[in-house]
Amino acid sequence: TAFVFIGSLMTLAFGVLNLIVAVIVDTFAESRSKDVESRAEEMEVREKEEKCILNQIFHKIDEDGSGALTFDELQSGAKRVTEFGQWLRVMDIDDADLRQLFEIVDGDGSGEVEPQEFVDAMFRMKNTEAKTATKFVKHLVTRLDNESKDMHADLTLTLAGLKERTEKALQMIEPQNLVLHDALTYTSTFKRTDSLEQRFQE
Repeated sequence: TAFVFIGSLMTLAFGVLNLIVAVIVDTFAESRSKDVESRAEEMEVREKEEKCILNQIFHKIDEDGSGALTFDELQSGAKRVTEFGQWLRVMDIDDADLRQLFEIVDGDGSGEVEPQEFVDAMFRMKNTEAKTATKFVKHLVTRLDNESKDMHADLTLTLAGLKERTEKALQMIEPQNLVLHDALTYTSTFKRTDSLEQRFQE
């Protein structure tokens, strides 16, 4: 009887422990879920605040008020606008990197940066886990790949044009070759005929 009682007691104890563990796990899961939601809300608030600041920086850099930034304005703004200079320092970008930064921000390659392009690109570069240097390397590799494709396309067109011109030149030369061949054939025949006449006279 004692063994049965002890066994029942241990089973009950293990059941209670499992119940306690389940409650603790559920509590942590709920807490984590709330923490994720809280962090998401905080990130959303911070994103709005930082994008608002970036929008203000954009208009300070835009000297002529055209609503678009040129590279010269971006370069000038890095020295003239304090907030923009601070933002660049946080991202570890110096004067030598400004050209590449402009090309990254100018997503459509128009040569001018629109407000939305500036705000979105600068925010992503500052807040993503990837370092700025990684962004630059990725942009450089992409640009080199595009340039390589353009060079290949240009080379293909050049070779096609060269082939076409060569074929045309050969077509123009072919009739002349036929005339030359006929002339040589006639000359050879004439020489043989003349030789036979001389032998006949002898």
